[in-house]
Amino acid sequence: MTADGKRKQQGYDRLKQHQGKGYSGMKVGHSHKWYYDQGEWRERKITPDEWEISYQTTKRRAARAPEESGAPIGTEYNWLIVSHQRVDKLDANSYMTCMEGKKFKVAHKRASNAAWNVSERTQRKKVIEYLEQMIEELKAADAAEPLPFSVGEHEHVYGLNLRTKSELLDMAKEYGLAGTSKMKREELLEAVKERIAQEGSSSGANRSADKRQPDGDAMELEAKSKDELYRLASERGVGGRSSMNKTQLVHALTTRRKRPSSGSRA
Repeated sequence: MTADGKRKQQGYDRLKQHQGKGYSGMKVGHSHKWYYDQGEWRERKITPDEWEISYQTTKRRAARAPEESGAPIGTEYNWLIVSHQRVDKLDANSYMTCMEGKKFKVAHKRASNAAWNVSERTQRKKVIEYLEQMIEELKAADAAEPLPFSVGEHEHVYGLNLRTKSELLDMAKEYGLAGTSKMKREELLEAVKERIAQEGSSSGANRSADKRQPDGDAMELEAKSKDELYRLASERGVGGRSSMNKTQLVHALTTRRKRPSSGSRA
């Protein structure tokens, strides 16, 4: 095998194992962060509650790809995406949009091949299997647990499971969680989730004013765009945010009271 071939085997194409099944590509448990160019989203209303959609854009890595990583140029993929989309109307022509869900690989076509790795019949079968899997997960969920693809009174932070350790540490600081500096990422994630759940259950309770502190630094907030401020206000449940301008959003986030620190993990 050539030197180039050995490097390739050590990287993206190196065979790995997951639950007894071989696979190649990025290692299970790792994550990507992408930026999407301004794309074109088209939709057509079919029934009062059903729309046909189409979306095209270019996505770009947030950081440069490491050497000898990633699929070769020319590789193609067929993905099934099952997603929840939350939108808040900002003005007559603008909506803040958050999406969260899962994607499943249905098929791929290597750059060196002219055909997809599985037939159309097999692709159809895999799509049905994935959708049935999602249905079973929804049916098996605890009745008291907020389900994915739903919006309720509980506080929800979009993309929480995909936050980096650094981002989770920032969130832990905002929530007043102590002893988080030595936590692993998964421990941080669970601590933040626990605090969010506590906030949801106590959102209607009265809190004494002497335990409240300003939530956020005005100078840091001023440096953010209006879209970023609105997303933050949405995550923190700031009422009336859809009618606020940037100055009002900064004021609302600055004066909104900080969450109590009881129940934090040491």
